[in-house]
Amino acid sequence: MKLTMSNPEIKEYKVKKRNKKRIGRTKKEIKELAYECFRGAVFTSLQVHDQKDLGMVFMPLMLMSPDQSQGMYQDKPHMYYSYMKDAFPTGVNGYPCFGSVAHLNKEETETFINYYNKIEKVIDEI
Repeated sequence: MKLTMSNPEIKEYKVKKRNKKRIGRTKKEIKELAYECFRGAVFTSLQVHDQKDLGMVFMPLMLMSPDQSQGMYQDKPHMYYSYMKDAFPTGVNGYPCFGSVAHLNKEETETFINYYNKIEKVIDEI
């Protein structure tokens, strides 16, 4: 078998950046998320005491390419979260580890905290 080089030019491949705008969460979704967090079905970055551990808890944050992380940080994430059903069997430093992560922006996080505090208050009054 004889190899020949018929076309010595290398074609350039460019990645087209998608300028996709993140669709925010509705108040109903945020309320449900706060309820699930109170029940223990959701783990948030607000539960991590040392912010240096976020990459170990939410593994995609540590493993993202620079383009992926730049795209996510354009959304201005304020709180990360994941569902406990998606946690790995073992964790690090007493925290669970996740292979998936989602985030809320600052306004959504404030709404989440308000709902969570209201749920906590109602439960405490019982």
